[in-house]
Amino acid sequence: MRVITGLLASTLLGLPALCAAQTIDEALLAAQMAYQQADGQSGQAALRLKSAESALTQAQQRLADAQNAVARAASELSAAKSADEAARQRLTASADSLKSAWARKERAN
Repeated sequence: MRVITGLLASTLLGLPALCAAQTIDEALLAAQMAYQQADGQSGQAALRLKSAESALTQAQQRLADAQNAVARAASELSAAKSADEAARQRLTASADSLKSAWARKERAN
């Protein structure tokens, strides 16, 4: 009976150490899993950041291109307006000259 009591006592005394070891192992496993999850999330966040930076750079380039296109279009519009005004003035002058020529012809006849 003494042997059984000793065996039982040593088993009972060893239980807290076994439970503590399981608790430590479980804590380690939980910490490893949390680290792996955080590492995965960090990787995803880094990819998202890189993608967002790339999208911003592309959008800024498109904006600069669009602003340049607007400036070119405004310049072309200004040149077209000037050409139109000059053409209208030439047309008016030519029309006046034509009227004068017809008037001279009619007076000559």
